[in-house]
Amino acid sequence: MKSGRITVRNFRETSAKAMIILGSGGHTAEMLRIVKHMNYENYTPRIYVCASTDKISIEKVKEIEGKRNDYKIIKITRSREVGQSYISSVWTTVIATLEAASLLWFEKPELLLCNGPGTCVPLCIIAFVFKIFYVLNITTVFIESFCRVKTFSLTGKILYYLVDHVIVRWPESTIEHTKMAFEAYITTELIDWILLKEDLKYLPTEIEVHVAPMIDVLQRVSMQKLERTTNWINKSLIRIEACLDRTWQLLNSGHWKDVPLSYRYSYSFCSLLKVILLEIEHEQNKEKSTDTEIQVLQEIIQQIDKGILLGAPLPNKPPLLTSIASKINNHYTKFVRSLNAKKIEIDYSKVSQLLLPEFLQINRYRIPSMESFYKDIFIPKVPAIITDSMKHWNALHLWQDINYLNKIAGSRTVPIEIGSRYTEEDWSQDLITFSEFLQSHIIKNTPKVGYLAQHQLFDQIPELKNDIVVPDYCSFSDKEDSEVEPPDINAWFGPAGTVSPLHFDIKNNLLCQVFGYKRIFLYDSSDSINLYPYDTKLLYNTAQVDPLKPDYIKWPDFKKAKGFMCYLGPGEMLYIPPNWWHHVTALTPSFSVSFWWT
Repeated sequence: MKSGRITVRNFRETSAKAMIILGSGGHTAEMLRIVKHMNYENYTPRIYVCASTDKISIEKVKEIEGKRNDYKIIKITRSREVGQSYISSVWTTVIATLEAASLLWFEKPELLLCNGPGTCVPLCIIAFVFKIFYVLNITTVFIESFCRVKTFSLTGKILYYLVDHVIVRWPESTIEHTKMAFEAYITTELIDWILLKEDLKYLPTEIEVHVAPMIDVLQRVSMQKLERTTNWINKSLIRIEACLDRTWQLLNSGHWKDVPLSYRYSYSFCSLLKVILLEIEHEQNKEKSTDTEIQVLQEIIQQIDKGILLGAPLPNKPPLLTSIASKINNHYTKFVRSLNAKKIEIDYSKVSQLLLPEFLQINRYRIPSMESFYKDIFIPKVPAIITDSMKHWNALHLWQDINYLNKIAGSRTVPIEIGSRYTEEDWSQDLITFSEFLQSHIIKNTPKVGYLAQHQLFDQIPELKNDIVVPDYCSFSDKEDSEVEPPDINAWFGPAGTVSPLHFDIKNNLLCQVFGYKRIFLYDSSDSINLYPYDTKLLYNTAQVDPLKPDYIKWPDFKKAKGFMCYLGPGEMLYIPPNWWHHVTALTPSFSVSFWWT
C-alpha cells in the first residue's frame, strides 16, 4: 500500500487467524457488516472480542455466524464505562491493558481488525509494543466509523500512528495520511453488474427494452470511470421516469396483492437506475455545491425508499436497495440539523392503570425461563405480560431522543396512516419522510392523527434494528418437525390517541413496548361469534364492536364475550396468542415493536 492507494489486490492462499474487536454504540453493527463480506475460509478461526458488559454484540455475532464452529467470543474488561469517573477509569484501563497483553500472547492472531470502540485501544497498543520488541507480528487494521466522512474520531486520532493500516471514507484530509486507503462513496460500488443483468429476465418486455441498453453503458461508466454527456444522462433520466410512471400506474390499480410481481421488480430496478444516473449527473456537475449535494442526496434517498416500499427485492441480490439506502443515508447524516425538541416528553403520572370492572386481569411474569414460557404460556395459548426481559435493548434509552431518531431515519420515506383507526371512512395513507412525521405528529399535535403502523421499518432501516433484540421466546414453534422461521418484525410509532380496532392475527405475537403506555383489551377466539366480525374479504379479521363504546342494541351477543384487559408500559412484552382478538389504544406517545411468528 503506497501513497494512500491500494495498487495491487492480493488474494490469500492460506488462512489467517483474525481477531475482531466489537463495541456498543453502532461499532458492532458496522464491523459485522464488514465481516459479512469477508471470505470466512481465508480468515479462520475468528476471535470476536467485546467488553464484558456488552451482551448485544454477543447475540449479533451468534446471529451472523449461525452454525459455523470456527469462531469464538472472548470478553475483556472495558477500559471505561459510559459515565465512569476518570479517576476510577485509570484502574480499569490498567486491568484492560493487562488482559489485552495476556489475550494477544495466548491467541497470537495474525490480523487484528477494529473500527473504533474504546475496547480496541489497549489491544492495539499492546500489539504495537509486541511488534516493536519482535514478540509478535500482528497486522493491525483500523477502519474509521461509516459516519465519519471528513475527520477522525478520537480513537482514530489515537490509533493512527500505532496501527499498520487505516481505512477511511474520504479521498483526502487536512494532514498527510500516507497509510490511508480511500473507500470512494458511490452507489455503483455495491452493484454486481453480472447479477443485475440476470435480473433483467424478471422484468416485463415493455420495461426491459428501455433499461437493458442503459445497463451496458452504466457498467462501462462505473468500471472504466468514463464520463457520459449531459445529453445522454438527461435522455436516460427521462426514459427512466417514463418507466417509473408506467409502473406506478399499475401498482396503484386494483388490489395490491393482484399486481404482477414483475412490475414490482420493475419499480425497484428503475429506482436503482435513476439513483445511479442522478449520482453521475451530480458528480459531473462542475458547479456543484453543498446545497446541490443535499438536494441530490434527498432525491436519491427518496427514490430508493420508494423502490424498497413499492417494489420487490431483486432476485439475485435482495438487500441491494437497502444497502445502498443505508450507505447514502450514512453520508447524508453530516447535513442533518437538530430538531427543536430533544426528547419525546411523556407524563407517566397521568396514566391511569385502572382495571375496568367487567374485564379480567392478565397474568404477569418476571423474566420467565424458556421452560416456564413454553409450559405456562405458549402451549396453553394464554395472553401474558412479561416484564424485565428487554433491559438489554438500546432502544429503551435511545428512542425517546428525537434527534437520535432523526439522525438515523429522518431522511427516509415511510408510510403513515392518517386517521385514528383504519375502519373510519376518512382514514388514508401517505408517504412522508420520517423527519416530517416527527415534526408533524410527534413534536406537534395536529388535528389528524398520524400513525407509523405495522411497518417493517427495521428491514428498511437496519441501523434501527441494532437497537432491539429478537426475544428468545420466538424460538418456539407451533409447527412440528420444522425449523422456526425468523419472525416478522413491525414498528408501531405514533402520538397518544392512535387506535388499532378489535381484530385478530393468525400468528403468535410478542408486542414489546419501548416507551409510552398502551391499553389493550383481549378476547379468546371462542368469542368470535359474539364480536360480530365484518363480512368482507378485507376486514374479515376485524370486529364491528367497539369495546369502549359497546352498542348492545345493535350487537346484543357482545354481552356474552369474556374480556381481558391490561396496560403495557415501557420495557414490557405482551404475548398475544394466535387468533386472539385485541383492541389497542395509545394513552401517550408510544413506540412498540411486534414480533409475529408461527
